[in-house]
Amino acid sequence: MREKVLSRLCNVKDLPSFPEIAAELMSIVSREDFSVGDLKKIIEKDPGLVTKILKVANSFAFNPVGKEITSIERAIIQLGVNNLVPIVVGLSVIQLNKYVDERFNAELFWKHSYTCAHVAKRLAARFKLPEGEAFTAGLLHDIGKLVLFSLYPVEYMKALELSKERNLFSFEAEREVFGIDHCEVGEYVIDHWGLPKLLREVVRYHHSPNEATNHKKFTALVGVADLFSRVTGLYYNRDFKGVDLLNEPAWKILTGEEEDPESLLLPVYTDAEDAIAFAEIAWGRI
Repeated sequence: MREKVLSRLCNVKDLPSFPEIAAELMSIVSREDFSVGDLKKIIEKDPGLVTKILKVANSFAFNPVGKEITSIERAIIQLGVNNLVPIVVGLSVIQLNKYVDERFNAELFWKHSYTCAHVAKRLAARFKLPEGEAFTAGLLHDIGKLVLFSLYPVEYMKALELSKERNLFSFEAEREVFGIDHCEVGEYVIDHWGLPKLLREVVRYHHSPNEATNHKKFTALVGVADLFSRVTGLYYNRDFKGVDLLNEPAWKILTGEEEDPESLLLPVYTDAEDAIAFAEIAWGRI
């Protein structure tokens, strides 16, 4: 089965496309000569996205002072470029739901992903790592699950059933059914989308940060954010069996065992509230 999956991953036509506007923004901010006007021009191609960005810019998470922002230029300035691109990615990836059906439980999948993104951003600020990249990495860390389901829905449902029957994590059940897991599939997808190598490594090794080579601490950060997100109850399938942080490799790599777990864990419910509000905006419900 593994070779069959790899063959389809190599077929561009079988893979979901990365949101076009998000890709354009990522490309333009990689240059040194872009302006707010350039960003505005790209975003305004999608009026629905403009509305969502304004709502995010006026949300408590990004505008705690509460001064109303009514123009996209002001929203870009308020959010800052480092936040803007991850936010646009976050608002856009919801369109990937068209590749799955109701069996996948996309709502729970994205709530966990958005929560992980918000937790990762907060932890990145604490450990002086790039916040925007942390948000994007947290958002996309499980993208391999969605893609695996889109390619093999019947077999993926078997993996979910297997994980329930034998109390396995998703990646353990996926390996038994497919000979490959969502981490490795996600790496292929991130590479196909042409996203930075940092994201590729995080997606591949967020469950095993010891194996990361170039971005071990950053990968560990997303691994910890993933663990913290599960505490809220927003986790996919059976991916929660309690958290023993002090014995988690990701925790040891990120903190050097010199942090109080409770001080970092306590804000996670606020992170989850912010994430769910973000999700509601992405879905166009508010």
